[in-house]
Amino acid sequence: MYAEKVVCRPGLHVFFPARVAVIFLVLALIISPARAELYFNINALHLSEEQKSQLDPSLLSHLTNQLPGVYQVQLSVNQHDMGEKKLRFITCGEQLCPQLPVSLLQASGIKTTAIPGLQQLPQDAVVSNIAAYIPRAAADFDFDKRRLNLSIPQAALDSQVQGYISPDRWEEGVPMLFSSYSLSGAKVKNHRDGQETSQYLNLRNGVNIGPWRLRNYSYYARTAAGKSDWRSLQSWVERDIKALRARLIVGDTATPGLIFDSFSFQGAALTSQDEMLPFSMRGYAPVIHGVAMTNATVEVRQNGNLLYQTFVPPGDFVINDLYATGTSGELEITIREEDGSVRKSIQSFATPPVSLRQGRVKYSLTAGEHGDRTGTENGKVTRRFTQLEAIYGLLNTTSVYGGAIAAQDYQAGTFGIGQSLGALGAVSLDMTQAMTRFCHGDSSRGQSWRLRYSKQIERTGTAMTLAGYRFDTDGYYSFDEATQYYHSSSQALRRSLKNRAQLTLSQPVGRLGAVALSASQQAYWHQNGLKTRTVTSSWSKNFDGVTINLSQSLNKSGQTGKTDSVIAASLSLPLGKWLTPQSTRSLTMSNRFAYSPSAGSNLTTTLYGTALENNNLSWSVAQARNQYGGRVNESSALFASLQSSMSTLSLGYTRYYGQNQRVTWAARGAVVAHPYGMTLAQPLVDGGSYALIRAPGAGKVGIVNHNGLETDDRGYAIVPSLSAYQENEVALDTSTLGNDVDLTDPVQKKVPTREALVLMDFNTRLGYRAFLKITHHDKPLPLGTLVSAGDVSGIADERGQVYLTGLPEKVELNIPLPGNTLCKIPFDSRSNTAHNGIIMAELKCKN
Repeated sequence: MYAEKVVCRPGLHVFFPARVAVIFLVLALIISPARAELYFNINALHLSEEQKSQLDPSLLSHLTNQLPGVYQVQLSVNQHDMGEKKLRFITCGEQLCPQLPVSLLQASGIKTTAIPGLQQLPQDAVVSNIAAYIPRAAADFDFDKRRLNLSIPQAALDSQVQGYISPDRWEEGVPMLFSSYSLSGAKVKNHRDGQETSQYLNLRNGVNIGPWRLRNYSYYARTAAGKSDWRSLQSWVERDIKALRARLIVGDTATPGLIFDSFSFQGAALTSQDEMLPFSMRGYAPVIHGVAMTNATVEVRQNGNLLYQTFVPPGDFVINDLYATGTSGELEITIREEDGSVRKSIQSFATPPVSLRQGRVKYSLTAGEHGDRTGTENGKVTRRFTQLEAIYGLLNTTSVYGGAIAAQDYQAGTFGIGQSLGALGAVSLDMTQAMTRFCHGDSSRGQSWRLRYSKQIERTGTAMTLAGYRFDTDGYYSFDEATQYYHSSSQALRRSLKNRAQLTLSQPVGRLGAVALSASQQAYWHQNGLKTRTVTSSWSKNFDGVTINLSQSLNKSGQTGKTDSVIAASLSLPLGKWLTPQSTRSLTMSNRFAYSPSAGSNLTTTLYGTALENNNLSWSVAQARNQYGGRVNESSALFASLQSSMSTLSLGYTRYYGQNQRVTWAARGAVVAHPYGMTLAQPLVDGGSYALIRAPGAGKVGIVNHNGLETDDRGYAIVPSLSAYQENEVALDTSTLGNDVDLTDPVQKKVPTREALVLMDFNTRLGYRAFLKITHHDKPLPLGTLVSAGDVSGIADERGQVYLTGLPEKVELNIPLPGNTLCKIPFDSRSNTAHNGIIMAELKCKN
């Protein structure tokens, strides 16, 4: 990490332009910390004897000390990002040392309570030399990049699971008022009936204040008959409960459906949230136990792919933070001992349909009112209720779950178990007992039994993703059914489920593609034995971008007993890949044929692709032919959609030959008010998180990896979709910067909470760029001369040339010269001509 002596050998030939080489040499010496005295041999540069005599070697022999003070830095521990922190730095010899609060060390995963010297310090105490408390620890501060990395021995760190992000880094974001809208309309012209016009507006409105989120869904519709309808559908407020890794919701919402069937209600819900956990703790994955004889490396593989690697001391070890690895399979565990010996073992696993990792709990507690609050012909049908659902990872292969509903005239309880059977798959079994009373005084009791099974065969690739069977006795009603049929006077009028079976299979067939099968059947009590049945099968194949798909579906109605079937085939051709292989534009032709006895045949050919520089224009052209009962109908359609930073606009036209024409249009976007004003944005993703880009003066700058997104004229933009509770990196496209704009750092990293608007404040430097050649007494400035203009500064190369950015229109250049003299040159950026955005000028020191 440290160099004892730095020497540039004489006779080094510089192939770079001299000014660039000098800048790199100076920066290298500034950035590289060293304990011993640094030495630079000026003979390595091609300078005249006069230039060498004017050069002050101290400029290149000593580090330029940065000023102590408070700096906003990007903190990392062992190269793991911990977010931005504002820290005070003090001078330690020729470098800056951070003042690290004990509370920050603890939040960064350091075991402060177990380290002598740190455990006695209060939380607000600061540590200047971390190596004095933790042997072999170090703090490395990159001043230019404002990055501070703490190198901490593993023994001094808390054991953390893969992908763990401290809740201290979660940001609630800035206050926000927004409305995300979807506005659409259609105009239909019929040759016989004239024309009809309709409009529809959907609004998702919200307010963010600290951790609180107030939300509302509303819509407005105007039909072709001229009738208007404005309605508020849902309103609620929610917030995170970080300590519980849960979310509290009050208002119009729905139960999560962990155990019982989901239903809408008005009330309050406290529900645990998997998204607050690292990915390595979500869902189910097996726990691996083992014993290491020495300091060993443990590797976990599946199908030859390395899933996990860790280092363990001698003794028992446990791996409980594997990422979810599928529904079933085999894990190969390899233990590599310090002496070179290797031991391997195989552990089979299967994921039960209802399961959690060992020791984990998932729960939901809800209370409120369920039913139709607008009333029915029999009056208002609502029920107050309380519901509890929970799943617990009891053992490595066993999860238990259960719940209860207590309501007016309805009670239900359920209990189940999820069990991994290893190589045989996994199964979940549960039973629900319910009691229902109806308004006419009669009551009903019943049970519901549910069996679910899953299995994946790795060798053949067969995946039975879910096979389930449910049987309800006569008299069993779910809570939603009990509320719906509360006023029914006869049991025969109450349509309750009798049984339901479903199966999903998928099977790859090598080079021939893959086949899939999905089937379900359900029957109801008192429905004369009628059953609803659906069977869907498909085959698909992709080769070199060409996609073929064949499918067939059968549907039997439980109401009429009639069966309908649909046979379909599609072919997709990547024309863009064939015609212009190097182009980033897409161009695809799709052909689809479908036949149904009840609807006839349909053949549709579609040509679609993208255009414009960033592919933010999507378009399609389609031709369709329908034939049924000897009658043929044809239609043609055009469609285009343009995506910009402020909205997504689309326009469509369809012509039905011999009948009518239809024009459709739509606009989707969002209006966001925040502490810095108001910004138009693309539609905000429901349930996601968002970023407010603030780069004052950097207008029309693109956002990397966000198609069509750029800052507005003021330098603001909204990124409409981030991952909540995960680290998100947003970067500005520096190639789109204006000639008068520079960025200190074009990349920001933030960890937002759900639906938070986090501020990503980019430090912009506005002003002119200039490449100046400065002479004094008709000779170039000495190498290494510092040229400053307010906050802007640069170092002269051996030709007296200096590059400055961020210059105002008028400024005075300050240049220290040999003999303790100061040269001042007034400079007017506007009076000089710029070439490719850079001013080229020659200046003279006259004193």
